[in-house]
Amino acid sequence: MSKTLSDVCEMIALPEEMTEKVLTFAKEYDRAITAPFLATLSQPETWKHSIEQITTRLGEDPDGCKMLTVMLLCAVDAYEEYQKRGMSEKIFVDTMKFCARFTQEHYQVHGCYAFTWGWWFPRQISLHEFRIGALEYEMIVKEGEKLINIHIPADADMTREVLRKSYLEAREFFKKFFPDYGQAEMVCDSWLLAPFLRELLPESSRILGFQNAFDVIRVDETSNGCIRWVYGRTDLPYPELAEKTSLQKKIKACLLEGRSIGEAYGKLQKDPWKE
Repeated sequence: MSKTLSDVCEMIALPEEMTEKVLTFAKEYDRAITAPFLATLSQPETWKHSIEQITTRLGEDPDGCKMLTVMLLCAVDAYEEYQKRGMSEKIFVDTMKFCARFTQEHYQVHGCYAFTWGWWFPRQISLHEFRIGALEYEMIVKEGEKLINIHIPADADMTREVLRKSYLEAREFFKKFFPDYGQAEMVCDSWLLAPFLRELLPESSRILGFQNAFDVIRVDETSNGCIRWVYGRTDLPYPELAEKTSLQKKIKACLLEGRSIGEAYGKLQKDPWKE
């Protein structure tokens, strides 16, 4: 059964205020204006150029509502593709909920709704990235090798059993629907793999449990990319960063001392999160 734009907004629990704006703009939106660039959103190498061109065609869009509308209309088309391939509706919903999550996060941090992740959404609507359980899995090609890049949503349950269940289900998913990636190595590039975190967190930490499933290949000790994910924003001076959690307090103390948390790139082990 096909879905409408309104259906998809409801399925992904897009905040009501943004849903109203999306549905209102959709009534006046002429898809022909962006059609040439929408057609090129299926290939990673053209994502950046396509989004830049769509942004130009849409004009002023202070809260990202116009871009969100365009992307969600593409999500409606993606739903049809999911149906044709026999893919789970739950995976569709969990995957597309990414935009509702970031819209809600913007409200929590800034006090107003906005969507600023149009540049990322092509991954989901082109069926390159899927949320399967706790984690997101993106099919990529790096130096000629097919890989699956793991992303960790902010609301991910990081318990060992849940992570392993996600991994096993993802393996079955890719074997069935994308056999070329069925046995592809899984990798992750994130602050959550930073070795320095071992100095801040107890052995029982779920973050360290996540780390233990990866063999680290390289480390960037100078990066403070964690700020965006730990505090939800990057526009505040360090003394003004929140201290609502123990992790925020510890990282803030390090930043004030002039220390960087870093990030790392690693390869997932063959049987991760096993007991």
